[in-house]
Amino acid sequence: MKTGLRTEIVISVSLLLAAALLFAGFLLVKLTEQELLEQRRSASFDTVRQVVAMLEASFAQGHSDAWKDEAAVLFQAFRHRSDLAGWRFVDAAGVTLFSMLSGEQESFSELPVSRLLSGEIVESVTYSSSWFTGEVPTSNRLDLVAPVTRGGDFVGAFQARFSLSPLVERVHKAQRLIFICVIGYGLVLAFFGVYQLSRNVVQPVRRLQSATADVASGSLARVDVTGGPGEITDLAESFNQMVDALGTSRDETEAHIESLTEANRALARARDDLVRSEKMASVGHLAAGMAHEIGNPLGALFGYLDMLGSDLPGEAERDLVRRARDEAGRIDTLVRELLDYAAPETQPGALCCPVNLLRETVTLLSHQGAISRLKVEDRLREPAGKVRIGPQRLQQVWVNLILNARDAMENEGRLTLSSGESGGMLTISLTDSGSGMTAAVARQIFEPFFTTKDPGKGRGLGLAVCQRIVEDAGGRIEVSSADEGGSEFRVSLPVAEERT
Repeated sequence: MKTGLRTEIVISVSLLLAAALLFAGFLLVKLTEQELLEQRRSASFDTVRQVVAMLEASFAQGHSDAWKDEAAVLFQAFRHRSDLAGWRFVDAAGVTLFSMLSGEQESFSELPVSRLLSGEIVESVTYSSSWFTGEVPTSNRLDLVAPVTRGGDFVGAFQARFSLSPLVERVHKAQRLIFICVIGYGLVLAFFGVYQLSRNVVQPVRRLQSATADVASGSLARVDVTGGPGEITDLAESFNQMVDALGTSRDETEAHIESLTEANRALARARDDLVRSEKMASVGHLAAGMAHEIGNPLGALFGYLDMLGSDLPGEAERDLVRRARDEAGRIDTLVRELLDYAAPETQPGALCCPVNLLRETVTLLSHQGAISRLKVEDRLREPAGKVRIGPQRLQQVWVNLILNARDAMENEGRLTLSSGESGGMLTISLTDSGSGMTAAVARQIFEPFFTTKDPGKGRGLGLAVCQRIVEDAGGRIEVSSADEGGSEFRVSLPVAEERT
């Protein structure tokens, strides 16, 4: 498991601070130790020189044994000095006249006579601070040997031993104090250092990390780390630029996908229109052939029925002939509808107002009683122009749509007529309050011979003929419906320019 940025910072800062403070502390202790040792050495030299001066003064009085009494008094005073671990006075023959050695001190070494004869104070230091053991060695000492002369002649030597253990104890106390200060000061520095780094580095980095995770999940929100250092701010700005670029790219991609989707829809509509056109063309050719083949024997059938009806004496027989003629008339009507469907408009229609023609059709059907139980709401607006289509053919469209709406509402309901004009197209809508239709039915509603009516009540050619008439005029017919009820048929026709 990888450690976090905060943990790395805490460990790194703590180690660096501990190393720096310990190094500085021990360097300070070492320098202080050297200074104390030098001060102790200098004081010891001064003490030895004073004793030698006093002894040489006693020798200078000229009494052969008087100096011994003065030396005895002097050496007796030295016994009470805590810094002296031992001393002795040796004459020129090497015989010890006065001496004192405290504790477990080692005996004095042999006198360096050759160096003493040159008048030099001989120094010997044994010192170890024992920093890491905490023990104070008893062998820490400073030995000094100074020659004593009378009239320039060597008469003896004064040898003194000074203990350096108090100095080591002071150094150890300083070490402990430094260690405590390093811990306390290090903790304070580490706390504030970690706090500052956490606020200025860790928190902005975590915000960037969270923003990166949001980007991975799909959110392209910008991040604000203006309070951090320059590098973090620059990184955040680069991140925001990346987010903006991703947002722009995603918008462009979505727009491109939307355009492709719309193009696919348009292609699907064009394909459906092409398939429907081909199907209608096939049905038209078939219908034309069937109508031609049926029309000839049907005309002969009408003639024979008329001849038969005029020759029959009984009323019952003539009634049967009339019934047969009515059924043949239905066949003739179907043949004519097939011919209307199969025969496209070859001549450009006259200019007419589809709104006025629709109103006339409503009036005509109302007088015939076909829509007497419907409530027709007229929201039609007078158009600015007219359309070029045969009035009889357009009226056939209106009649089919109105009667279909009546059948969908089962002879009762509201039929709303409305119109609008946009982009050079005049659109007229017929909206019923019937039961509506499913999407599957809406997709097939304009196909020939497709009907939702009961057998014998519809042949499925009415809306197909309407579509053929509207499309021949350069328009289109559309339907929309909801499962909960109501359907709307929209007939859009191009507004024609009047020819002069």
